[in-house]
Amino acid sequence: MTHHFGTAANLQAAVADVLIEQLLFGVRNGTCALKAGTIDEADLVDLVFDVFEETGVGRLIGFLSASGSTLLRPLFERLARLSREIAADQQEGSAFTESELPTIIESVVTPALSASLIGAELLQALDLEPFHTRERVVRHLAAQRAIRGIELKGSSSG
Repeated sequence: MTHHFGTAANLQAAVADVLIEQLLFGVRNGTCALKAGTIDEADLVDLVFDVFEETGVGRLIGFLSASGSTLLRPLFERLARLSREIAADQQEGSAFTESELPTIIESVVTPALSASLIGAELLQALDLEPFHTRERVVRHLAAQRAIRGIELKGSSSG
């Protein structure tokens, strides 16, 4: 396999790039769909959690992080740009501003990463339902959107 990529590190970089691109695609499209009102909070959370769990990107990120790899730098750079890109997609009824999007993205991505690494075993050890983390993230995201919706309505009526 390494004859196509030169080294094992180049192969890891290529795999990381593909998986990270899938993750970012899912986060971006899901967040834009949530902004547009075509999906709800639970759909977004499921989409992001599923990308982490089904593609193995969570385990890859864990490995790269534990090994101190610089291959995560592109992920962080792309995530940093993601809020601006999503905010630039002007949709009617957007519930979040560009300044709020980093917190929203982090509030879904971090638990999804954690769940993909130790979630199932941790929930089982704590005698919690298998979808406990997803449901907690959905409740938090819905509450944040509701608060933002109230603020938007209050500012438009004044």
